[in-house]
Amino acid sequence: MDKDTIRQITQRAIDTHAENGAAVVITKGSEQVYSCAAGLADVESNKAFAEDTICRAFSCSKVVTATAAMQLIERGRLDLNWELGWMIPSFSSPYYIRNGRRIESPKIKIRDLLNMTSGIPYPGGGNEGIEGMNDLWGKLDKSINSGASLTTQQFAEEAGKAALMFPAGQEWMYGSSADIMGAVIEKAADMRFGEYLKKNIFDPLGMEDTAFYVPKQKRDRLAVLYENTEQPPKRPDWVNLCIYDYDSEPAFESGGAGLFTTARDLSRLGMELSCGGAGVISRAAVSFMQHNGLTEAQRQTFNWDSCLGCGYANLVRMITDQNAAGLLAPVGSFGWDGWTGTYLLNDPRNEMSVTVFTQRCGAGTTQLARSVVNAAYAAFV
Repeated sequence: MDKDTIRQITQRAIDTHAENGAAVVITKGSEQVYSCAAGLADVESNKAFAEDTICRAFSCSKVVTATAAMQLIERGRLDLNWELGWMIPSFSSPYYIRNGRRIESPKIKIRDLLNMTSGIPYPGGGNEGIEGMNDLWGKLDKSINSGASLTTQQFAEEAGKAALMFPAGQEWMYGSSADIMGAVIEKAADMRFGEYLKKNIFDPLGMEDTAFYVPKQKRDRLAVLYENTEQPPKRPDWVNLCIYDYDSEPAFESGGAGLFTTARDLSRLGMELSCGGAGVISRAAVSFMQHNGLTEAQRQTFNWDSCLGCGYANLVRMITDQNAAGLLAPVGSFGWDGWTGTYLLNDPRNEMSVTVFTQRCGAGTTQLARSVVNAAYAAFV
């Protein structure tokens, strides 16, 4: 297939108003082999979307957090079997609520954070005991807006006092585990989370536009986040998971959703996870990230449509059944997506990565991302 098909797919997503703007970057081996962009990063100003448009990564931040955790594991600074309470003392006596009664939970392990089996939720409703974490996220938001934000460590310490949603290790549930992992990384590395990422991932890979904030000199490249693709699209008048458009280093650095980055920058991490070369992470650690970590019981709740045919571990999904996943990427390909439509797939078998970025609320894994992945395999493998 002609690789220009990818450009046509991307342009069609804009022409049909599936997306307002998008960028694609594909790497193979140690080089970028393709990129394209279409649509607008700012509809009102008619500013084009590009591979260096700065975007809110949201949950694609988890791939970075996972890479940092793997580094510390391979360096002997962290262990999957360690109890979370050893690193964050408030988690030493975890508990959950059933029928209004407080019940002791098994100890949360580091692997429970990385496998999303900790029982630590995102804010929401419906679960007994959720009030504690709802209150904490509300407290975090108020502290940010008051100018005296909770830090990454303070957030984790407060989270340890709240109820879990179930006994640790019982099931998979997408939640705040990666944010707690950021605090664990700080403790294990003995430095601020953002500082660790910059020193050990961003600087070595040349990810110059990736951070927990967008400095004033780069604000002109920050995309507008839209709620929808109706014309003209609407900007949200609310903030998700306390991720504000910071122009300086925030006190709370969200390992689950807080990074700002570009398609070009994130593709550099994709290149490293797919074929190595920069020495940021060992091939043994990458191989570990390609394998499912959930038990059969835990996989019963790992049932999102975007995760069909996949297992989960280390804050990423990995393809275990190509047919069920509906993707031409081979078994063992791994990655994740973000709430704003950011997407990264890493394939060590073919030494290829695919990065697709949009900026639309609630997008997750877009049809555009799936179509680009399949076209990329037809064109480059």
